[in-house]
Amino acid sequence: MKLKVFKATDLTAILSMNEAIAVVKDAFAQLTSKKGLAPLRTSISLKNPGEVALLMPAYLQKTGALGAKMVTVFPQNPTQGLPAVQALVFLFDSSTGSPLAILEGTELTRLRTGAATGYATQVLARPDAQTLAIFGAGGQAWFQIMAVCAVRQIKRILIYDLLNEKIDTLIGNLQKTSWAKDIELKKALSPEMAVGRADIIVTATTSSQPVFPGKKLNPGTHINAIGSFRPDMQEVDEETISRAKIFVDSLSACLEEAGDIIIPLQKGIINKSAIRAELGELALGLKPGRENDQEITYFKSVGNAVQDVSVALAIWQKAEEKGRGQEIEI
Repeated sequence: MKLKVFKATDLTAILSMNEAIAVVKDAFAQLTSKKGLAPLRTSISLKNPGEVALLMPAYLQKTGALGAKMVTVFPQNPTQGLPAVQALVFLFDSSTGSPLAILEGTELTRLRTGAATGYATQVLARPDAQTLAIFGAGGQAWFQIMAVCAVRQIKRILIYDLLNEKIDTLIGNLQKTSWAKDIELKKALSPEMAVGRADIIVTATTSSQPVFPGKKLNPGTHINAIGSFRPDMQEVDEETISRAKIFVDSLSACLEEAGDIIIPLQKGIINKSAIRAELGELALGLKPGRENDQEITYFKSVGNAVQDVSVALAIWQKAEEKGRGQEIEI
């Protein structure tokens, strides 16, 4: 049998961020309308503390996207010169079950997560938003910034990270791009400075504690929270949650995995009715998003395999049209 293999560098060369945003929007709509199937991720704890393997399958009836992502997390890998997180996405033909492609999964995850932020920002941020503050200058930051800039006319970006060298590297790389070279790029000297000047905030950290004080949020701010992924992790504080209209990628997944929401629910600070909608409900026009310029809106993403397989299918389809990707026979 023949299938195609896609390296990390192939992915954004084939599929643009604007295209990925449209693909992910449709995937969320299918998930909400029960035309997309994605069970909660299966997790296997391995030999040493923190080592885990994750499996995330999904199927989308409308587009025929069928596949799964396999992720491994080995926290000690960097001491051996290896990434802590590694992933592959497997794509199959939904009419025959034949394998179509294997895609490098870490970069694809960053692309599809950025695309979710892009769509959330498109429907929830104020149309006149110009200043982005991002917490975390790691691997996700580039795609998060790219996505926000794809849907809003961003004029300045404030970057906060505990490691200044990571900020310097990110700024240097952004200055080399055609889409960000004219944007004012600055280090945020403190979380308070970043939040106080921001129209849009992205949290893309591995922190288990809130990264900024919610009392400093200005009316009309939109927040994309993509970092925390366990019930005991709170990247965003309870003040923020209590002030915001809450939107999620998947209600069931967030109620299982998103500490930002679970902990305030357990404390009685909010109830489930505070969660206004899934992104898929916005995509289908079933519920409203932002309704005025004073609202604080908050989008929580824990990630969903429908994003992975829908973006993987879109990459494979475009590669077939353009003759891209390495074909192998096994």
